[in-house]
Amino acid sequence: MEDKAMRRGLSVAAIVLVVISAALLTLTSTNGIMFGLDAMSCGVPFVAAAALPLLAVLLILTQFYTSTDTIEEMLGAIAVRYAIFGWCFVFVIKLVSVLMNIFWFDFYSAHYATIYIILNSINVCVIGTTVLTLALRKLPVTKIEKRPMKIGQLLLLIMMMYGLTQVGSVMGMPVHLVLTTIGSLGADSEDAAASLSSDLIFSSGTIVRIISIGILPAIFEELLFRKFLIDRTIRHGEFISCAMSGIMFGLWHGNFQQFFFAFFIGVLFAFVYIRTGNIIYTMIMHASMNLVTSTVTVELLNALLKSMGFDMETGNINPDIDDAYIMKHMLPLLGLLLLWLGILISFQIVGFIMLIVKRKKFKLVAMPGEPARKAILHKMTHSLEMWIFFSFALLLFVYSYMPDILATIFKFSGI
Repeated sequence: MEDKAMRRGLSVAAIVLVVISAALLTLTSTNGIMFGLDAMSCGVPFVAAAALPLLAVLLILTQFYTSTDTIEEMLGAIAVRYAIFGWCFVFVIKLVSVLMNIFWFDFYSAHYATIYIILNSINVCVIGTTVLTLALRKLPVTKIEKRPMKIGQLLLLIMMMYGLTQVGSVMGMPVHLVLTTIGSLGADSEDAAASLSSDLIFSSGTIVRIISIGILPAIFEELLFRKFLIDRTIRHGEFISCAMSGIMFGLWHGNFQQFFFAFFIGVLFAFVYIRTGNIIYTMIMHASMNLVTSTVTVELLNALLKSMGFDMETGNINPDIDDAYIMKHMLPLLGLLLLWLGILISFQIVGFIMLIVKRKKFKLVAMPGEPARKAILHKMTHSLEMWIFFSFALLLFVYSYMPDILATIFKFSGI
């Protein structure tokens, strides 16, 4: 009983510290938007004052969760360790960004998008993977039997993935657009142009996008949210493994634009890994999606905009470009882009139809004595330790939208 009370107390303390950190990060970022980067840096000591005790609490909690014999113990053990990964994801990249802003301001400002994408990739692929490998090493692993998959089956699954991506995007995009529109109301046309040119994906280099967005996340996110996770949860059934993989993967994208489709494909990837025991298949599926969205589509859009005189990578506008040049170069690129989008939409439609047709193939097998799915979801949503991880993920949602929204509110209110 004493250990249980201690765990509950530390879990509540961790959630409170995450909430405080979210508020501090949001306010410091809002100050940065309104008063410049120097004002943002001034809030760093306050963020650290909450972040360092939070890390200590999480490390202590891992000592209480060393068994996964019951679902409750497994949820606590997994959630606390993934929360440590979350801490590294949020605060390490924040610390490095602030240090670069202080000591290498000109270089950091000139190459912000490229640096941020590389830092984010290193944070997940190197730091995150290392942290979780060490944190999870003592938890028992269940080996999943390997089964081969035919190329035709893999291609069909990739099309189904595209179908789920489109459905999820349609669900999340309206909320994302509303929140980002509110956040941009306080920006004038010059600020809007700067914001457009500083878009992380559009203004980064092609090679950086291919490696840091297309390939590396497909490898390491599949290890983090599929293999590492499912190998340690599958002993309690396929449903809880798929549910945790999908929910945690979706939430970790930190915005409504990606949450729903990341949740859907997270469940699909989990099912594929459980059925094949081979993480390579989900890595290939993941990479195919990332490369299509972050490389081919972005390259075509960049080329189209450049033909109209706007260079997304540099943010420069060519004032000498004439209408004849635009028409000569823009129309072929526009046609190529529309053809490409048409192909993607066709894949999405076919994939979604095939998913409906073959939906009975995706049946999860219940283990003997496995609780009802409603009971499992109840355990997940009522676990304090799971809410530590959820609070980190919600911090990302808050940090994605609230600084711009608060800056807009303060601007219109005259603060």
